[in-house]
Parts: sequence; structure tokens; C-alpha cells
Amino acid sequence: MGARRSRTRQMTRGIGSAISHVRRASRHSVSPRLIGWSVVIGAVVGAIVSVFRGVISQSVVWLKLLYAIAMGGQWWIIAAAVVVNVALAFGLAWMVKSEPLSSGSGIPDVESRLRAKGPVNFPWWRVLWRKVLGGLMAICPGLFLGREGPSVQIGASVGMGVSAATTTTRHFRRELVAAGAAAGLSAAFTAPIAGVLFVVEEIYSRFSLKTGLSAFAASLSSSAVAVEVFGLKPVFDLPEARVPAIADYWQLLILGIVLGLVAKLYEKTLFWGFDLYSALHLPAMVRPVIPLILVIPVGLFLPDALGGGNELVTLLGHAGLPLALLLVLFVVRLVGSQLSYGAGLPGGIFLPMLTLGAVFGAFAATCFTGMGVGPLTPSYMSLMIIVGMAGLFGAVSKAPLTAIVLVMEMTSYGVLMPLGVVTLLAYLVYDALGGQPIYDELGARSAHSRL
Repeated sequence: MGARRSRTRQMTRGIGSAISHVRRASRHSVSPRLIGWSVVIGAVVGAIVSVFRGVISQSVVWLKLLYAIAMGGQWWIIAAAVVVNVALAFGLAWMVKSEPLSSGSGIPDVESRLRAKGPVNFPWWRVLWRKVLGGLMAICPGLFLGREGPSVQIGASVGMGVSAATTTTRHFRRELVAAGAAAGLSAAFTAPIAGVLFVVEEIYSRFSLKTGLSAFAASLSSSAVAVEVFGLKPVFDLPEARVPAIADYWQLLILGIVLGLVAKLYEKTLFWGFDLYSALHLPAMVRPVIPLILVIPVGLFLPDALGGGNELVTLLGHAGLPLALLLVLFVVRLVGSQLSYGAGLPGGIFLPMLTLGAVFGAFAATCFTGMGVGPLTPSYMSLMIIVGMAGLFGAVSKAPLTAIVLVMEMTSYGVLMPLGVVTLLAYLVYDALGGQPIYDELGARSAHSRL
């Protein structure tokens, strides 16, 4: 027994000595504690957002079924929808009034807090539960709002809550809030790389190694949870896109120019929504009633247009819709999205914006095909839908890299997540062993040899 205890003590001392050696050698570009807490935050955010995302997706299925039954003669469903939606409108108005931070997308608020020089602090629990419940109340009736805005604010709130929980994490508060925001976007779209780029390109507009790696760890963790819930199937299930020949790029050039004009139209109409409610002098408690009532006829006569847009984008890739219907879809979704967002309802603009880009891309593909300069194939339609999404979102957000990677991850999952996991772990191990950036070392050695 004594010999066994002695061996155990020696083993413990050996392990402790090895850990101490690694700590002394390490440059500690990023604290292991920060990465560890980021992984925890990512897992929690992934679980919450996956439930949030799943309920929204299922609600669209049930809505289409109910509206189809109503069109079959069960008109009482319409009366019930009016009563339910009016009740939801007043409930949402109360929720937003009691906590203004729960209104809208939530992304602008997260950006302003993380960019400010002062300490990051906000009532995370009040925002968290209101954003989850309010987001479901606003999006599930079929409004043209995205899940990504609430998801980002949900993630930031979880990061804030964890950073306030123990003294070991308060030092990393800003990084953990940013990591939570990245995890929220990652879980909303199963897009871990886009989650990191979103924090770097959109929120900070600059790169910090500490913030980037903590966001990376949280994004991978939350995406892993989302994959377990939703599988590896991409968010937009489109046919494989056609790779265009160089001679066909003139079509993409025209599409890119026109999308820039559409992006400006989107920007103007977004503020038109706010201005309209102000001009009508409607009380804040009444504003949510307008979009929640107007969405009912959309559900009756154009049910495929309901919701954030996932199902519509997939439909565009598999069904050749006529030009007139594509134009109607574009106008209805543009007006409906701006009216919904202008009312201050909890919901984002990422997904509705991507859907508008997809509809316009399908419109352009149909035009080119009708002119005889584009092939009448699903792969060509997929190409134009994909570049339409990335083009419009990248222009309006002024975050082109995030747009490109986000659309790529949402249309073909590929190997981006495995690449991210392996690369991050290899980096952390190399850093813990005191590894230096190799080109810095080569530059220093070359400078020394010249002396």
C-alpha cells in the first residue's frame, strides 16, 4: 500500500512538473482558461439557439398546413389567427417596452458595446429570456424576420452571464461576450467560420488574436451542437452550382452591378419602415399589430413567402418559378421585412436579406435563360441564387468576406468545420509549447545574421 501511494505521489509530481514546464515555455498568446470558457459558452449557446431554431422551423410547417386548411373552407382559422396575432402583438409591445434592449435585431447593440472603450455591461438575463421568447413570438407567426439577430444577442447574453459568474472570467468579459455572439451566429446557420469572421469583420472591423481565437473556439463548439441536432445537411439545400466559364462572367458583372443598386434600395426602405410608423403617429403598443395582421393574407395566398426564408430559397433552387411570381415574391418580402423590422419586433435582417438576394438571383437567371444566354439547368439557377445572396448581403453589411463564407457554409457544409477543429487545436498545442511565429523567427534570424 505504501509503495502504491509513493508511486502515485511521484506520478502526480511528474505531471505537475510537466505542466509547469509547459506554462513557463508558453508564450500564452491566448489564455487556456479563455479558450476553455469559450468552449463552454459555445456549447450552452449552441443548445439554446438550436432549440430556438428548431421551433421556428417547425412553426413554418404548421403555419402552411393551417393556412391550407383555411383555404379549403375552414374560415374560422383566419379569425383565430387574427385574435392570436393581435394578442402576440400586444405581448411583444409590452416585452419591448419593459426591456428596450430586446427589440430589433440586437446586433447593433452588441456591436456598440463591444466597440466602446468602457467596460462591457448589460442586464444579460433580462435580455436573454426576452430575446428567446420574443423572437419566437415574432418569427413563428410567419413574419419576414431572421433568427440570426436574436441568436447573436442570445449568445452575447450567455457570454455576459458566464463572465459575471466567477472572478476567473471577469478579466475576459469583452472576449467572452464576443465569443458568445460568434457562437450565436454559428449555431443559427451551422456556420462556424462565418461566426468568427462576423466578429472580426462586422463587429470589431479589426483583428485581435485573443478575440479571434476565443470566438473560433466558441463557434466550433456551438456548431458541433447544432450539427448534432440538425445533422450535416446544409441550411439551403440547393442543387450543385454550375462553375461558369470565363466567357459567361459578363452575366455575373451585370448581376453584381444591379445588386449594388438593390442594396441601396434595401438601405433606403429599411429606414422608410421606421419613418412610416413615426409619420403615422402610432403608439409603440400598436405598431406590432400591423405586420402581424398583414402576414395573414400572405399566408393564405403566398404561403411559400412566410418566415425567414429558408424554405423559399430551397424552393427557388428546385422549382422554375415564373418571372412575375419572382417579382411579386421580391416586393412582398421586401415590404414585409421592412414593416416587421420597423415595428421594433425582435428579429434579424440577415436571413431576410439573404432571401431577397436569392430571389433576385433567381429572377436574373430566369431573365438570362429567357434571352437564350443562360442554360436552363438547376445548376445554373443555383449559381445565380448563391451569388445573389452573397452579393446583396455583402454589399448592405459591407462585410464581403463574412457574406462569402456564410453563404458557402449555408449551401455546402463541406470540410470547413473539420479544418477549423484541427487547425485550432494544432495552434493551441504549438502555442502552449512556446512556439513562435515562424516568419517572425526567420526575419529575426536573417536580421541577426546581417549584423
